[in-house]
Amino acid sequence: MLVTGFGAVYYFDEIKAAVTNVAVAVHQSQDVREESPRQTVTSSGFDRSVHLRADRSGHFAVAAEINGRDVALLADTGATLVALTYDDAREIGFTPNDLSFTARSRTANGTASMAMVTLDRIRVGDIEVRNVRAMVAEPGKLHISLLGMSFLSRLESFQIRGNELVLNQ
Repeated sequence: MLVTGFGAVYYFDEIKAAVTNVAVAVHQSQDVREESPRQTVTSSGFDRSVHLRADRSGHFAVAAEINGRDVALLADTGATLVALTYDDAREIGFTPNDLSFTARSRTANGTASMAMVTLDRIRVGDIEVRNVRAMVAEPGKLHISLLGMSFLSRLESFQIRGNELVLNQ
């Protein structure tokens, strides 16, 4: 019990940041899922870039591949970690036995239990990052997965230019 409590306290700020900054995104997640991400991939030599155009709500929808499976996410620079919905986690291969919901966090949908995981790889266009820290929300607590800073901070750079988010590796 003490170890579980320590883990929840230790990761509380990261978990809270990853899910509390997305209240609007959660409520508009249906629009994001219905609208295909507008992303352009450019590669030259060792430089790889992905340009994401904002959707009509101002969100940056991302078509990613996580552990070999296609996943729709929202880019969220306010999220400390990549955050997966329970359904997306199951789709990419996590079983209920793999997920230990020992951390707690407040979300736009109330308090949620979270499971800390490591993703083998996330690919967005030609950009790939391996061994990415992430969390999985308990069923029904997060309605769209988030591409947070545990991925974005491992890029060479990322920047917002008007209605475009540019990822560089």
